[in-house]
Amino acid sequence: EKYSYPFIFMIYFEKESKSYFIRPYSGKNNDNRILYVKLTNGYRLPLKQKEIITAGNIIFQVTPLENKSLEVVNLSKQSLSMIPKQTFDASSKKEVTIGRNKDCDFSFPNNKSFSRIQTTFEFDEENQEWVIVDGSRTKSSTNGTWVYCTHSIPIKDKMIVEVFNN
Repeated sequence: EKYSYPFIFMIYFEKESKSYFIRPYSGKNNDNRILYVKLTNGYRLPLKQKEIITAGNIIFQVTPLENKSLEVVNLSKQSLSMIPKQTFDASSKKEVTIGRNKDCDFSFPNNKSFSRIQTTFEFDEENQEWVIVDGSRTKSSTNGTWVYCTHSIPIKDKMIVEVFNN
């Protein structure tokens, strides 16, 4: 009780995949700090479970559903004039976008914190799963896409990790 546990995250090596991973520390942590991972350089993060992401200054909850669908929910109080929750079916739509561009599925045309295409969710046919990509297939966003780290995430070259106070 009298000792503090300042650990926020841990990095470990998995022999089977020969990869390093980062994950939140699952021990006692009274600091209320949150671990975020920035997607950069074409990093394609597979969506295995519900994820919380920040794109621009808006928070989204993204959930892959069993029927190859993707549910995207705008959790921010700002910009709720648009439909806050949408479900996309991979059989008819393989790419879902968030950005300033009017053609984006979640469009924030007057929001200066967004790139034209801030974040893309793509359905990977080979692995039969949705993935999160910062920006578009050809260009990263200016400010990046941040994923709230609740589980193990593979570490990639030049990955950025930040700890925020809650």
